[in-house]
Amino acid sequence: MKTFLTPASLVALLWALFQIWMVYGTPLELIVAVPIHVMFGVALTFIAHPLRPREDGTFSLFRASDYLLVAGAAAIAVHYYLSSEMLTTRIAMVDPPTWRDLLVGMATLVLVVEAVRRSLGMGLTVVILVFLVYQFCGPLLRDLPLLSIIGHDGQPSRLFFETFIDMQTMQNEGVFGIPSIVSYGQVFYFLLFGAFLQFFGGGQLFMDLSVLLVGKLRGGMAKVSILSSTLFGSVSGSATANAAVMGMFTIPAMKRSGMSSEQAAAVEASSSTGGQLMPPVMGAAAFLIAQFMGVPYAEVAMAAIIPALLFYLALYFVVDLLARRNQLSGLRSEEIETDWAGVLKRLYLLIPVVVLVYQIMAGRALSSATLDAIWLTLLLGLCGRCWEGLRTGGAGNLPRVLGTVLGDAVQALVSGARGAIAVAIPCAGAGIVVGIASTTNLGLTFGTFVTTLSGGMTIPALLLVMIMVIVMGMGMPTTAAYIMGAILAIPALDKLGIPQLSSHFFVLYFAALSMVTPPVALAAFVAGGIAKANIWQTGWAAFRYSLAGFLVAFAFAFSPALLLQGEWTQIVTATVTAAIGCYALAGCVAGYLRAANTRPEALLLLAAAAMLITPKPVVSLIGLALLAVVWGGQLWRRKRGTPCQAT
Repeated sequence: MKTFLTPASLVALLWALFQIWMVYGTPLELIVAVPIHVMFGVALTFIAHPLRPREDGTFSLFRASDYLLVAGAAAIAVHYYLSSEMLTTRIAMVDPPTWRDLLVGMATLVLVVEAVRRSLGMGLTVVILVFLVYQFCGPLLRDLPLLSIIGHDGQPSRLFFETFIDMQTMQNEGVFGIPSIVSYGQVFYFLLFGAFLQFFGGGQLFMDLSVLLVGKLRGGMAKVSILSSTLFGSVSGSATANAAVMGMFTIPAMKRSGMSSEQAAAVEASSSTGGQLMPPVMGAAAFLIAQFMGVPYAEVAMAAIIPALLFYLALYFVVDLLARRNQLSGLRSEEIETDWAGVLKRLYLLIPVVVLVYQIMAGRALSSATLDAIWLTLLLGLCGRCWEGLRTGGAGNLPRVLGTVLGDAVQALVSGARGAIAVAIPCAGAGIVVGIASTTNLGLTFGTFVTTLSGGMTIPALLLVMIMVIVMGMGMPTTAAYIMGAILAIPALDKLGIPQLSSHFFVLYFAALSMVTPPVALAAFVAGGIAKANIWQTGWAAFRYSLAGFLVAFAFAFSPALLLQGEWTQIVTATVTAAIGCYALAGCVAGYLRAANTRPEALLLLAAAAMLITPKPVVSLIGLALLAVVWGGQLWRRKRGTPCQAT
């Protein structure tokens, strides 16, 4: 029980209990509950990410400053709780803030920015600071010839400052706006569910099930990595968490099967990145899409199914062709440590996932639906362990089993809350940027800039948005990268006539793919560290393996059929041609289709993939013809035994 007595664990446990109370107890108004949620995350960040870590664990003045900041975060939370009546009855932007409100508002901004710096590094921190400077210096830019287009109205004054603090910290805009509301009301509970499922054997079940299904196939462990990351990612929604949890098992096994360290790490990084795109529990950004668009999350999750499956299908093809090219065999029977009898006994752990999906599709509140799934996981875990205890040691085992279950439940609460730092803090930090962009109309300004620079043409505009989102995502969580892309790029895509759902998914995909796009590819870095691989080579390999995501994103930007929008004939046709295109792309990436590619064949396969994934029948038929030419040429060459230099 010592692990429960650390300051970080106690704060995390209190945070989880607060969130549960907000569902079953007396809920607070959002303008009170969301600040408390954010301050829990800020306090936990300062404990978990000290200013100056000491390996010997001794206390120092630097550590004292960490706890001073924790006390400041707690004081701010108490202030919002005690001021709940004032905050819920005041008229925003009319009733002037008091000196105490201004002081608390400034302290809130400082603590959030410092928490962002400690937990996420300088990427998002620099963006926030630049936007803060823009908020107060933007009016001065109107007089500068080259920068007048990004200047905004407003004159620096006390009223201007009070209005800024009011918007950022005294209403559900800015720090406590939509990103933080989604973190508080939805994502936190899904993170708790993922933690409970992991502690009660769900992660191991996904791994064992994957091994039995695809472990014996060609390139077995790489395919196990893809399937297990798909299953685990569908309930965790975090690329780095997927890579860390599943990579510990899959990467060493892939290396033993003959894959290089870089290839093994790249497969795991790409598989883990796709977890943010796989329903039912996608990354936090998907919940934000639902909130921004004002649609049920179930609608977003349904739209995500086909693109996510295409992403994993392309990755599966890449692994299969690499295994064929390098003659990598699957696992032998004696290497598989589990069996179907053991897995079938644990399939009851999937019941909470099924119940959760049903409740999401039925339109139930996500927080209560997820908590129901958590309690069902706990109940099933308790019953399973009690049965095992009775079978092996009789009734005398029950007290020990109950103690173990209670301990695991508390650890799951702590683990889920600690994992929520990765969502709550970037959401709060990005909220500052969202608030500034909203008050300065920066989104419309950027939209005009993109439209002008692209000449009003769709493809150049999409390329500009893609580059912007990927650059913003370097060293930044997917959630923050998506928020930045959404507030800046969506207005530009709207001007080009791209459907809103397609626009949001386009930004989401490139925010997620920034996890495997060098030079800063966070998921590749995590997987590369586990594999002891060259980080740079791992990043580029993961980028190549994830190319299907790039093409699919452009496809549904032109036609929403892949997002289940439109007639069923269009949806089926677009899905089938895109699946064939994924195979062509895999042949290009792996350098092998039926034989080693020549350089012209690789280029033809890339062109065929782009044409097949493009949802235009005539273009897809041309792509299919190109694929048939390469396929037939390689088969003919292989039958003749003609050697060929691989690309």
